[in-house]
Amino acid sequence: MIRDRLTSQENQSLWDEFRAGNPDAFSRIYELFSADLYRYGYNLVRNKQLVEDCLHELFVHIYNTRQRIGPTDNILYYLYRSLRRRLTDSLARLNKFDSDDYIFEGAEFLVESYETELVEEQTLDRQKQIIIAELNRLPKRQREILYLVYMKGLSYAEAGDVMNIAMSTVYNTVNTALSTLRSFVAQRLAREGISIVVTVAVLISLLTS
Repeated sequence: MIRDRLTSQENQSLWDEFRAGNPDAFSRIYELFSADLYRYGYNLVRNKQLVEDCLHELFVHIYNTRQRIGPTDNILYYLYRSLRRRLTDSLARLNKFDSDDYIFEGAEFLVESYETELVEEQTLDRQKQIIIAELNRLPKRQREILYLVYMKGLSYAEAGDVMNIAMSTVYNTVNTALSTLRSFVAQRLAREGISIVVTVAVLISLLTS
């Protein structure tokens, strides 16, 4: 499972160095996570300028408050949560649309280049493409929860915290999303003549590979 390519210990060590005032640690955090945060933010609102502004404000904020923020062993989770809240707050202030209804409306997940580069077999590549396509047919909340949990490696509790939903809702949403996605993918694979038994375990392995 891809989890920002750092172990929990490496996450904690880098974050602690940043909180202690190490400028190289701050630069490293920006280099590691800014592109992924932009992709996540853009998937949320599809507003390039708003995402760039909120992302800039987020990094300025954590830098200015580095001595007061708490520890973490998952930097990506911490930054996802902070960016999402900034985006929803900004949308609410703009009064242009209902932020909860707009999030993920019509958005598609951007497939990261390193993920596609890792695919070695053509059939597996096609299966993953189908999963991404069918994932985008799911309701917006289901898409986001699967993206956070299975594609970005957040725990159920972390994903629930990012999305500001109760754990019971997280479990129900994940179960419903996986069941629906499994059905979508199985039908699509059958139409294309690809022979694979789509169990939930297979589905998760393809999402996380």
